[in-house]
Amino acid sequence: MSTSVSMWLGVLFLVLAIVAVLLQAWLWGPKFWNETLKKTEAPKAWLRVHAAVGYVYGIIYVVMMWNMFPRLWQYQYELPARTVIHAVVAITLGVLLITKIMILVFFRHFEEALPRFGFGLLLCSVLLITLSVPHAARALDLQGRIGDPDNIARVEKVLAEIEFGEGAPTVEDLVAKKGLQRGRDLLVNKCVSCHDMRTILSTPRTGARWHDLVVRMQEKPDPFSSNPLATKEVPYVTAYLIAITPDIQASRKRKVEQERERDAVQEATVAAMAKAPAAAEASADTSGPSLAVDADKAKAILTSRCTDCHELDEVEAHGGGDVANWSKVISDMVEEGAEITEDEAMVLAPYLAQTYPAQ
Repeated sequence: MSTSVSMWLGVLFLVLAIVAVLLQAWLWGPKFWNETLKKTEAPKAWLRVHAAVGYVYGIIYVVMMWNMFPRLWQYQYELPARTVIHAVVAITLGVLLITKIMILVFFRHFEEALPRFGFGLLLCSVLLITLSVPHAARALDLQGRIGDPDNIARVEKVLAEIEFGEGAPTVEDLVAKKGLQRGRDLLVNKCVSCHDMRTILSTPRTGARWHDLVVRMQEKPDPFSSNPLATKEVPYVTAYLIAITPDIQASRKRKVEQERERDAVQEATVAAMAKAPAAAEASADTSGPSLAVDADKAKAILTSRCTDCHELDEVEAHGGGDVANWSKVISDMVEEGAEITEDEAMVLAPYLAQTYPAQ
């Protein structure tokens, strides 16, 4: 079953679950429920509608499980947590569905419990669809972001830097509508036999790394598949993966830039704190600069910055020290990842030296 068919079946599955629960709440509600007989007296026609919705829901469930469970045996690696949760929820849903059918057919004296089973089925349906449909929709590019001219230009630029080898399709062929369509079909029909879609798309990668990954997976084909990924298909899958992950790659760039900015701030802070002891000594001389203590500002910095990693009582337990000692402590914390700017460090060190002086 293709990813697109599976996704739309999943959407229909959820819609039917919602309809069934709403019908059940009405048909087994106060309007039709006979408390004495412990059964509903709803119109037969509406009960048949509810039954029909349930039958279609059950058929879709069987079809989806028929396609899902054989795939579990095809995974070459340990199942990811999301896939395990998906399977457990699917099995739980099946148990609830069978139990509900048994009550309706053979054990009508338990009819009063049907609304609870209906709600359980709806909850499981929501979990199943939440775990699968968003990633399938992303792979299918329902928002049409792949064809955006800016995105196509980005993909062309990235692909131009990758060596696919002799006989590979041109960049123009790869970014054409048919080329991207082929890449999508290969991805959803061949790659997901070993990895679910979320696992494939969750890790940020550059274009070259996407290519290396596809080549590595192509060299380790699925032993259960009679049609593994061919060498000539690698460029198409690579191009499509690059095309559908612009946000991930942009996020990676932002993360690198943020790390560089943080490193620069840390270096400046450490350098500034190295000068703090000299400033403290100079403050003892009336001719030197004064190292003033802004208690309110320092307390705010201490509360907002230092408590990200530990409680304030750990500061007290650390013991006292002069400006030089506390400057070193702050420098060490900055090197450990504390986000304290140079100016904040210069305010914090004298405050700590005054509040927790050397004993």
